[in-house]
Amino acid sequence: MKICDLALYSPSTSSGVRTYIESKIAYVDSRSALEHVVIVPSAHDSIRTEQRSKVIAVRGIPSLYPGVRIGINVFRIAAILRREAPDIIELNCQYTLPWAAFLATRHSRTPIVGIYHTDVPACARHWARRSGHVAATVVERVVEFYEGMIYRHCTQTVILNADMHARLDRLGVHRVRVLPCGVDPSTFRPDRRNAAFRTGFGIRADQTVLFYAGRLSPEKELGVLFAARERLPAGSFVLLVAGDGPDVDAVRRYAARHADDVRYIGHIASRDDLAIAYASSDIFVMPGRYETFGMATLEAICSGLPVVGIRGSGTAAIVPPHIGALAHAGDDEELARAICRVAAWPAEATRAACHVFAAERFSWDVVFDQYVEMYRGLICDAAAREPQVAW
Repeated sequence: MKICDLALYSPSTSSGVRTYIESKIAYVDSRSALEHVVIVPSAHDSIRTEQRSKVIAVRGIPSLYPGVRIGINVFRIAAILRREAPDIIELNCQYTLPWAAFLATRHSRTPIVGIYHTDVPACARHWARRSGHVAATVVERVVEFYEGMIYRHCTQTVILNADMHARLDRLGVHRVRVLPCGVDPSTFRPDRRNAAFRTGFGIRADQTVLFYAGRLSPEKELGVLFAARERLPAGSFVLLVAGDGPDVDAVRRYAARHADDVRYIGHIASRDDLAIAYASSDIFVMPGRYETFGMATLEAICSGLPVVGIRGSGTAAIVPPHIGALAHAGDDEELARAICRVAAWPAEATRAACHVFAAERFSWDVVFDQYVEMYRGLICDAAAREPQVAW
């Protein structure tokens, strides 16, 4: 079976799509029956081999996110797809790359799987909210129309949590399956806790470390996290923020103004370094309501951290009561109360429970086995629909 991923991510900055693709490359490497091609927009054209996967970089234009390029030459990408002739195409992009897949398969029955990684209409509404309710609603509807055109063309759409069914219904998309993303339990584990990591940031042993890792952008609602932090007992908590994105300068300024209790530690490129950062912290906080799954949240859980997140978000779908606590979207007071409540939990027992929960349910091998089973079913269905030749 030959799988081709069309993916939008930067190899130099953290993102859920990057983690997903790199994890799939590792999965394919140990399974000789699979071939794997990744096509990703980049600053320059190139072809390289990563383990057993072929990664084709095509020149794209810069986007708002650091390092991320948008693929605009969809006809050229479609030609690459036809040349590679995959058995199945997976879309890990919600912008331009899907149209290359649709062009490439006009005269074939190659199945296309669309992954709904981000609730783009909701994020667009959040970005437009300062223009007023009417303008934000118009923006959301326009983006819904565009996203609907993409996913209605897909053979199968994958959502990462069941709560996204309502959004896909609004898009007119009904061939939907729920499959999660995953985590590497061998990398993210509680025993990577490192006292030197904490002392390096001037954190006392009696302080509780709150950790956020992810994109720094408006839809992540970091302002709610900052407001919640200011409600916490002074001197008892330290907030570490890791990541990059459009709001990085604002985050730097906030950290500089609150240097006693807040540290911006930048983008953490190494997975091993990130694992140490998770395990050396105490609580992971995800303040945004627009998470469709929360890969960083799952990595934190696997590293032994309980989570404080938002009700009704993708975070809530992977945070049962013994793993964390939830607050209402935009409510910094309730978020602060949830943080204080989780901070009082017994640390060692909680860390062990978190790791077991993530490792048993969400290891990448378990997750990708489900994806490959889905691919095989779609390929068989496509073959069954091929017109029979009369002799």
